[in-house]
Amino acid sequence: MLSLAGFAPVGRAQIVRGGSSAPATPADTVSPFELGRRAQRDFELFRRLHLPYQSTGRSPSQCDERVGRFCYWYDERAPAAPPEPGDITAKRNVLIALLDSLGHIAPDERWIVAQRVRYLVEADRGRDALTAATECKVGGWYCDIMIGFAQHMLGNYTAADSVYEVAIAKMLVRDRCVWRDLGYLIDEDTRQSYRRLPCASKERIAYEDRVWFLSKVLYSTEGNDSRTEWYARMTYVEMMRDAAGVYQFGFDDDERELLLRFGWPRAWARGRGDPRTGEYNTVGHEPSPAYRFIPPGYVLNNPTITDSTDWAVQLPPVVGRYSPPYAKSLKPLVHQKAMFRRGDSALVVMAYDARNMPELDSTAITAALVVSPTSAVHGFRVVHKKAPRNDVITVKAPWGPLIMSAEVWSPARSAVRRARYGMAPPFAVGTRVTLSDLLFYEPYGDFPTTVEEVVPHALSTEKVRAGDKLGVYWEAYGTEPTGEPMKVSLTVVREVEESGFLRRQAKTLRVVTEATPVSITVQDMSARGSSTSPRALQLDISTLSKGAYVVQLEIEVAGQYVVRADHRIEIIGR
Repeated sequence: MLSLAGFAPVGRAQIVRGGSSAPATPADTVSPFELGRRAQRDFELFRRLHLPYQSTGRSPSQCDERVGRFCYWYDERAPAAPPEPGDITAKRNVLIALLDSLGHIAPDERWIVAQRVRYLVEADRGRDALTAATECKVGGWYCDIMIGFAQHMLGNYTAADSVYEVAIAKMLVRDRCVWRDLGYLIDEDTRQSYRRLPCASKERIAYEDRVWFLSKVLYSTEGNDSRTEWYARMTYVEMMRDAAGVYQFGFDDDERELLLRFGWPRAWARGRGDPRTGEYNTVGHEPSPAYRFIPPGYVLNNPTITDSTDWAVQLPPVVGRYSPPYAKSLKPLVHQKAMFRRGDSALVVMAYDARNMPELDSTAITAALVVSPTSAVHGFRVVHKKAPRNDVITVKAPWGPLIMSAEVWSPARSAVRRARYGMAPPFAVGTRVTLSDLLFYEPYGDFPTTVEEVVPHALSTEKVRAGDKLGVYWEAYGTEPTGEPMKVSLTVVREVEESGFLRRQAKTLRVVTEATPVSITVQDMSARGSSTSPRALQLDISTLSKGAYVVQLEIEVAGQYVVRADHRIEIIGR
């Protein structure tokens, strides 16, 4: 909302404003622009005086952030905006009818075009807004941004992205720099290094494109609605030029900053003010829930070393917010992933389980896996429409550090489950033999000798019951094709957090011996005829108590140090 303020499950912003202004006196002969401007000013005055009352608001000391005369706060538990009174709706419809008429008379008058599109969108008439935008006859890039705005508000993000790209290309360099500028959305440390990149330089453009890719809510969708949301906000700033708004005193730099960082309000109410002066607060409600718009600077700089916590959607400080209409619920995805080498490529395996996620539609979900090198502005992806509620997805990408986004969502319910973090091969520098990740699977009788065999049985969670058998599959790379001795050790390491430090205590497991004729330490021989040695073991975890553990694999071959791979697991009881 904002209230001379702000806060938001429908984000909210409140503004302390008081007094009133008299409507303009009509002249005998006026231009379409002046006629429209007077009618628009009269409507906003009428709306301000007839806003529904809402007993909400915050004192200056309770603001999440103070921006000039505005107090902004965010609270998803706050009540939604009260319904708009019918007389305001009727008054807007009259204004829209006038703007439609004026738009046909003067299709080259940019102010009329902007207000026509603005109020049609506000009235939830998105397709009519798109028609109005396409009837625009203003030269340059102005009509393009109106079309892009209408397409974005309709949820046509690919079309919006394309149109905005055309508009940006038509702009003068100074305008293009303003429209692409990320300064309002990034944290202070990131902003300082960003400002050192010359405007419109190749380095700055590449950085901006990469930031927008990393900021997408769903990597698996076409277009980039995070970027078009930013451009839509910039378009709304254009709409507010020389136009009255709900807040008094005109559109200023404070309101512009809040609009660009948190979006524009979709509803307004009259909040409590100072009874001694008769003033009141105007409370603006932005869409909600609204998530962090752009990841923190350390994520942008090196996403491959991030974990899920770094991508938390409310991770402070929240510099800007975005409320995607298709993600009214955005929660972590239950999953397991592992990375295997195939020459110069990586095969990423991701198993998920959405069966205990009640917010997802039981009949129609989409599941996707996207992996991308950090330098890329696109991902290698596999998308399954009408996916089952638990499944395994594999995708290939270049071998090396990657960022992974596993995504399951229900379009009908606007609900998303997501797992996003960096991933890399197990650490090994200067060694001939290296390891893959560990992949847990449910034992099924045979022991898998390839990833393809184990994939159908991969666990879709890292939580297992102590009474279950646990299958562990991995691959060793660079082994001698003629065969060589390998010492294999497999242990479970309990995670114990003590005094702020992570301490590991090894706990021996009983190992089922069918996989190899050894127990916890195996004197093994690598695969013959191949430089890749796939292996699998089954663990009896019945001796373990509840808690978090790490399954740790160590491989020792002649002439190099011991290489390791590990995978966290949680025992949840029998």
